[in-house]
Amino acid sequence: MTWIKTIPISQGDALLRKAVEEQDALYPSDYSVQVPGLPPDDYAGIVAAHSLIPEALKHAFATFGACMSPDLPLNRRQHELIATAVSQANCTFYCSTAHREFLRRATHDDALVEAMKTDYRTAPLSEAERVMVEYAMQITQDATQISRETHARLHEVGFDDVAILQITMIASWFNYINRMADALGVGRD
Repeated sequence: MTWIKTIPISQGDALLRKAVEEQDALYPSDYSVQVPGLPPDDYAGIVAAHSLIPEALKHAFATFGACMSPDLPLNRRQHELIATAVSQANCTFYCSTAHREFLRRATHDDALVEAMKTDYRTAPLSEAERVMVEYAMQITQDATQISRETHARLHEVGFDDVAILQITMIASWFNYINRMADALGVGRD
């Protein structure tokens, strides 16, 4: 499922196996359930694309896990809204397919998921969610256009500095992982 060689877990060394185990432990439990439209063995996707450099896999997904921590301000719905919006904007099939499904699982709201797929601006979002997603889109499209006023607007709708950092990290991480997936052919065949 990638255009580069990958190492199956069964053939990997202890470092790769440990990195994959640690990565799996960071995910919500429903991430391990099959995503319609993606191959049944998720390891064949973005995780496998990192397998030639297990240390990179470990650190990339540790950042992802830190961004999803329940000790941080954003909830699962907000996380998946950002992941879906960014992945849709980047036209990344693998990540947008996966995170639309994870958004569906988190919200049980098919209309929301469909609107996020078609045009996030039409999605039934709260004012705070809309401002959050708009900020994630600014990060995706041109972060140099973000200003103090942008952050002031995030504060106005209830996000503190920790939440703003978390939104920034999630959006930035998905821009990174989208580019990795597309450049390595994950989900493109």
